[in-house]
Amino acid sequence: MPFTVVANTMQALVKYHGMKDWKLRIPYHDSISVNTTPLYSEVKVTEGEEGALLVEGKENEDALRRLQPVSRRLAGKSFEDLRLRIESKNMPGVDGKGLGFSSSAGAALTFAIDHVVNKRGPDLKDLSRVSRLFAASASRTMVGGFSRLYAGKGDEDTYAEKFADEKDLPLRTVIVPLPSSVRTEMAHEEVESSPFFRARVESASKRCDQVEKAIRGGDLKRLGDLVEQDTMELHSVTMTGKNHLVVMSPDTIRVITKVRELRSNSVEAYFSMQTGPSVFINTSEEDEDKVKRAISKMGYRVLLSTVGTGARLKRT
Repeated sequence: MPFTVVANTMQALVKYHGMKDWKLRIPYHDSISVNTTPLYSEVKVTEGEEGALLVEGKENEDALRRLQPVSRRLAGKSFEDLRLRIESKNMPGVDGKGLGFSSSAGAALTFAIDHVVNKRGPDLKDLSRVSRLFAASASRTMVGGFSRLYAGKGDEDTYAEKFADEKDLPLRTVIVPLPSSVRTEMAHEEVESSPFFRARVESASKRCDQVEKAIRGGDLKRLGDLVEQDTMELHSVTMTGKNHLVVMSPDTIRVITKVRELRSNSVEAYFSMQTGPSVFINTSEEDEDKVKRAISKMGYRVLLSTVGTGARLKRT
């Protein structure tokens, strides 16, 4: 019988940049994220057919390349030899970059292949090691909630764990999707050429413990301040790499400026970005509607998010 897997995207709170091991996709330092609720990847799997991976209805060589080590780890064979037809799509259809869809796709695809091969209840922590081979951020997406990816020395000690959820911090996020043509991989590949890269690794490593403490303590202000600092550092090293990539857009700056204006008027609002122009605005349940209305009045599409769960089978 065909089945469908769903995995939500994530907002990286402490972002990794660059890889100390590209084959195993192990970042230089730990990272922390929270899963979203309105954005997700949906993967439909049919067994017993000629092997095919379709992304948004089309063959995708990059996604297939990333999926091969996942297939070999779980099944001991190439994806084509599994004889699965997999159709992956991102939901809902939004024009935005830096929203975390590579993480949700990687988690959903890994979960799906594991379901076929092992036919048992998944061990999400163990699957976080495998989904990392597709995208390191997929490790955190796999386990859901507020999660931390531990960047170890090898495969076994590099995994993600969920450490908090909605009960610890009832975070609300207003997501502002913004388009871009810059590939995330491009930014990761050149970041080591920034003269500030080593300082970034040291700073982000320390920040992980601070962010985890703020989340466990339900401290939105502390979390917001730390995540804004992390965002600006991330984009600083991106812009000072060898190709001087600028992934922010004029719309990004407008949204950030509005967030700061809202905060000066006693609205809890803090911006966050990944390696793309899209903006996540972290806020409280009380101020969520104020933030939504302010950004919508500027002419931007917004999506509202709470704390999302991990990868799972879609119930029909």
